[in-house]
Amino acid sequence: MSIVTTKMASTSRTWAMVNKHIPMIKFRKTPAGGMHGSTVQPVNTAHPIILQKTASKPAVSVIIEDWQLAGKYKRRPISQEEIDFINRGGPQ
Repeated sequence: MSIVTTKMASTSRTWAMVNKHIPMIKFRKTPAGGMHGSTVQPVNTAHPIILQKTASKPAVSVIIEDWQLAGKYKRRPISQEEIDFINRGGPQ
């Protein structure tokens, strides 16, 4: 009987630890019930959507061309044998 009692105590301690778990993912709050069981409403195309212009500057990003990459990041050239293998869809 002591083995069963020990296993049950161990299981209850493990379960208590699981119950104390706080999820690291934060979900956005959805209106009562969320997406489950909701119906999709048709879109009314009679009213065009007007996009508002923002006063902030557009994000400027630097584009790196293939020839500007360091050697370890460049694509290795593929051989004619590999090209033929790809074009026929695999082994013969």
